[in-house]
Amino acid sequence: MLWIGSWLRTAVLVALGFAIALYFVVAFGQQAWRARQLEMQVAERRAALARLVTERDTLASQLADLQGENDRAYVERTARRELNLTYPGETVLFVQWEPASPGASPALSTPTPGPEPNWERWLEVLRLPRP
Repeated sequence: MLWIGSWLRTAVLVALGFAIALYFVVAFGQQAWRARQLEMQVAERRAALARLVTERDTLASQLADLQGENDRAYVERTARRELNLTYPGETVLFVQWEPASPGASPALSTPTPGPEPNWERWLEVLRLPRP
């Protein structure tokens, strides 16, 4: 009987030691997995930071280019293109393109150039004086 109690006590101690060792192995594995996830997040954030630094440098160089005389030209170009703004007294010309009719041949729909250059005809349309 004494032998069974000793064996049982040894088995319980071995099982308890195994359970503690297993707990530490699992805890270490979880910490290693978490450390790997954090390393991946750090790598992603560093890549995003590199992209933002590149974008900041590009914008800083654009800002440096637009300082001084170029500033007014940039503002005017942006206002005209993106905001469709004009100066007072300017004439705005809107061109409405009409699709070609399906039965028309390209030779008939193409206008033939006249004896005067195209830019002179535009001056007439806009009622501007000729140079």
